[in-house]
Amino acid sequence: MNDIILNSDKSIIAFGNYLKSMRTQIGIPIETVAREIRVSVSQLVLIEKEAHKELPDPVYLKGILRAYAKFIGVDGDDIIDRYTISRYAFEKNETSGVNFFKRNKKVLLRMSLSTGILIIIIVLSIYMIYGFQANPLQNAEADHLKKTDSFSYGTGNKATVSDSILANPKEKLFLKIDAVEDTTLTIIVDDSDPLEYLLHPMDHMELEASEKINLVVSNAGGVKILLNEHLVDIPGKSGDVVYIELP
Repeated sequence: MNDIILNSDKSIIAFGNYLKSMRTQIGIPIETVAREIRVSVSQLVLIEKEAHKELPDPVYLKGILRAYAKFIGVDGDDIIDRYTISRYAFEKNETSGVNFFKRNKKVLLRMSLSTGILIIIIVLSIYMIYGFQANPLQNAEADHLKKTDSFSYGTGNKATVSDSILANPKEKLFLKIDAVEDTTLTIIVDDSDPLEYLLHPMDHMELEASEKINLVVSNAGGVKILLNEHLVDIPGKSGDVVYIELP
């Protein structure tokens, strides 16, 4: 059997469109053709659309094509040749698509697996990066708690405060704290339970006490403290843990 050679010019291999073109040129309605060759109009519409997937078996269809061609005065053998070439091209395209998927199924699976692994790696990397960034502050808090456990809240570094405050022991104490670095504060107001605060740069807090305020500062250079609008001289340098009694 000779190989079928496909021509890139679709007008040459068209069979249904060709029949429709010839039928309309001579002015024959499709209903007339359907009635004369005893085929449904819907069947003829599919033929003229060249809808291969919806057309009947080739053996049966060739009989319809010959009858259609004969009725409108077209060469039946030419129509059959056109149909054969068109059918061959359709089946080849269908087979190519299936074969492409079969050939590349493993490749597609490997690509999907690789993409999944890459996504997992990215997620883990982000988690590890942000996790390690958070750990230093968490560790600093843990270290600070260990250090403050060793302080006795009755003794410690005495901060320098204004003589005017010391001269008025009955005056209420108003404390203003501004953070310039990450700093943890443990504060006892009068005889209340200690409270702990974690401050970040530009954080601000204010406290009021009747008699005294005791502080444990995890970073001596991390905060600026005003007591009744007077600057408190904090002993130690940045990074030092100090205990302060006010006034």
